[in-house]
Amino acid sequence: MCISPLPKQSSMALALLTLAVLSTAAQVSRQSAASKAALAQDEEALAGNWSGESLCQAKNSPCQDEKVVYHISQSREPGKVKVNADKIVDGKVINMGTLDFTYDKKDGTLVNETSGRVWRLTVKGNSMQGALTLPDKTIYRRITLKKEQ
Repeated sequence: MCISPLPKQSSMALALLTLAVLSTAAQVSRQSAASKAALAQDEEALAGNWSGESLCQAKNSPCQDEKVVYHISQSREPGKVKVNADKIVDGKVINMGTLDFTYDKKDGTLVNETSGRVWRLTVKGNSMQGALTLPDKTIYRRITLKKEQ
């Protein structure tokens, strides 16, 4: 079998096509790396203390309105943050525990679902608002926070 060389024009077209494919692949790789870096920066920007109120929405329940401080830190898992929550009662700090939240950069939301209860917080700059919803879809609490400087 004899393989004949490609005509000069075909060789040039093949070289240009190869260059275009490699250039596109490099650009996609850079965008993916930049996207991961942007996510890490956004998660890093969330880190800090957020204080505000957690107000009861379920009447005739043991729920109490509370002043709260959420201490947010980066998780070891990309796309997640840790929220360690305190409530302030009679001037005393009472820790309520730590939960892992998934951070959706596109929507600006932090979400934790545990046993059907859903914490959903929306971040806008240095403000955060959201709610705790029970398994029966009852909104149990509304949360409003501001990031401390």
